[in-house]
Amino acid sequence: MGGHGGLNILPQKRWNVYNYENREKVRPDEEAAAKEEQLKGEQARKRDAEFRLEKLRQARGLASSSQAALTSAGSELELESKSKSNHINLFEGIKIFDPVTAVEAEGDDKRGGFKKMKMMKKEAEPKVAMPEG
Repeated sequence: MGGHGGLNILPQKRWNVYNYENREKVRPDEEAAAKEEQLKGEQARKRDAEFRLEKLRQARGLASSSQAALTSAGSELELESKSKSNHINLFEGIKIFDPVTAVEAEGDDKRGGFKKMKMMKKEAEPKVAMPEG
């Protein structure tokens, strides 16, 4: 009995999954499924990349890829030059600091501007912090 306590009749069955002939029947189908899955994954990555690129273009205010194909090369260069000349203001809408007045322009002449700054500091009312309670 071979020492394992039973009959080993699996190799004689035609549905045996470990049989070489059965594995060769399944292999082409598995390869085709793997190729199809790989193609679907590549297409999904391309769609995702195009979607992200379109979102970035919209955020920058550039023409979309469909609009860019319709425009001429000259207008595309014009759009690119406009986008390069514009700066991005990261602090737009945030008002933490008071705007600086024209005192800076007067600070260039010989000590006149600095005296003006000192005078402005003296004229400002002192702020006293009172404890809450």
